[in-house]
Amino acid sequence: TEANRLRKKHLKYKIHGDQKLVTTIKKTFNVELVDWDRLNTSDSSFIPLFIVGMPRSGTSLVEQILASHSEVHGAGELECVDNILRPFLSNLDNKTSKSDSKSKFQKTICTLRDSYLETLSGLNVAKTFIVDKMPLNFLWIGYILHALPEAKVIHTTRDARATCWSIYKQYFSSTGNGYAYDLTDLAAFYKLYVDLMGFWNEQYPGRIYDLCYEHLTEDQERNIRKLLAYCDLKWEPRCLDFHKTKRVVKTASAAQVRQRMYQGSSNAWRQYADHLEPLISNLSD
Repeated sequence: TEANRLRKKHLKYKIHGDQKLVTTIKKTFNVELVDWDRLNTSDSSFIPLFIVGMPRSGTSLVEQILASHSEVHGAGELECVDNILRPFLSNLDNKTSKSDSKSKFQKTICTLRDSYLETLSGLNVAKTFIVDKMPLNFLWIGYILHALPEAKVIHTTRDARATCWSIYKQYFSSTGNGYAYDLTDLAAFYKLYVDLMGFWNEQYPGRIYDLCYEHLTEDQERNIRKLLAYCDLKWEPRCLDFHKTKRVVKTASAAQVRQRMYQGSSNAWRQYADHLEPLISNLSD
């Protein structure tokens, strides 16, 4: 059955793997990367707009709003960043010298920039602003800002219980979301995400734009105007009518982005609160 298949899929997931990854990221940036000279990198005609955060936190909605702008193309979830940086970190170990780590990082940053810009060029779109809404790119914010200093990073936030409940009840066809099928793992992963976002905000104050999903639904125009201003985009009323924008959306929110924005979805978890006790108690620890 589908339930058994998901259970077997979850058994392969181990939270300590993600814990180790976050620890490695923080250690690497603390010790090796923060004070390095600016790298010589290639020029670009693109301005990437990265939407990051937990899945089901409003990333698809924000992409749809931005993609409704005449100067913006919504590219969906691009895997380029993760495909380059995950192998880089897995090749670092305690035996790697400081000079070797620096050399590897410099090469990886240049590779990331060149590969990412090549990916954007391959989209063959005549627009300057390109949205990449891979949520788990929150892992790589520091690397992104080194490799693509012209990029804008938009961090979508939502009530933790609403976000995790929405994740838990969703079947993800893609890999990388193994934490989603167990309430305890889900809470642990969410706390890793909060911890790492705190780290990135300390390292790059003012470089990450936080956009609250609940605030967006309560005051759409005001928050969309602020979002566009952060992205250096002029106001266009069509962004309010994002649900009318015709484009392919391949994520779990494909149906929602065709509808008008509404309030109250972040309270849906409450009717299942008794069954979500392992999640809620672990989130509050």
